[in-house]
Amino acid sequence: MKEESAEREGGVSTPLLSGSGIWAMLAWFPPRRPGTETGEFMKSFLLRPLAWLVAILLLPACWGAAVSFGKSIPAAFLAGGAGSYLLAPEGWAFIVGACAYAVWHRLRPPEFLYAFVHEFTHMAFALLTGEKVRSFEVNQGSGKVGLSGTNPLITLAPYFFPLPTVAVLIPGALLGWAFGYPQIGWATAFLSGLTLYLHVLMTFRALGASQPDIARGGRIFSWAFIFFLGFVFIGGAALVAAGGWGVAAIYGVSIWRESWDAYALLFGLMERIAWGLSN
Repeated sequence: MKEESAEREGGVSTPLLSGSGIWAMLAWFPPRRPGTETGEFMKSFLLRPLAWLVAILLLPACWGAAVSFGKSIPAAFLAGGAGSYLLAPEGWAFIVGACAYAVWHRLRPPEFLYAFVHEFTHMAFALLTGEKVRSFEVNQGSGKVGLSGTNPLITLAPYFFPLPTVAVLIPGALLGWAFGYPQIGWATAFLSGLTLYLHVLMTFRALGASQPDIARGGRIFSWAFIFFLGFVFIGGAALVAAGGWGVAAIYGVSIWRESWDAYALLFGLMERIAWGLSN
């Protein structure tokens, strides 16, 4: 299959991809080429409703993830769990780290750092999904990555996956397991709060502008995709930082259960509507 360059500029994606695979075709529409406007229009016309359908089907999962995150916060951040009103030391450290970044952001947003992390996340997910990286370039507040192809995970990963926080949590967990000092957990929570708030604020800042990453797959699909996986990864990172990996495991199970209940409610409602219309 013919490979083409997928280039990203300005911390956002403007991929030039070949339509390879059902996953890529589901929500990503190749750019127009001379002499193929009619074919591309028809492809977009047919695939866009599929992207909308996937987005609608993601809504119960989005609800389940949001509800699960809200229910998991007390167990992670409070010293005595849901029945307490006192923050755990890691909860305090996480909040102080977030406040520290808020001051940093107010003084001078780290545009180069965010651009580097943004493009590096594109590259990391490209490698994980089997694409080839042909170039990587980052400047002040902008960057680009040349890839052999792209897909929704690659293009939207920088918005839902907090790579700097993951880079803090994994070594922090290993050091805490090896040495057992509580100060390691506090430092990990502080840095996690700082990096996670950096990711959230800078991502919202980037999304405030027109983003080809979002427009390419359709805003409805892209926002539903980011919302769900954002709660999974960003919310999960916050819970791990404050409450440990055990809380994150419970969170994952809770997302499954809440989403299952939401889907059951949705399909039950649809069944009742269909039964009412048929009678």
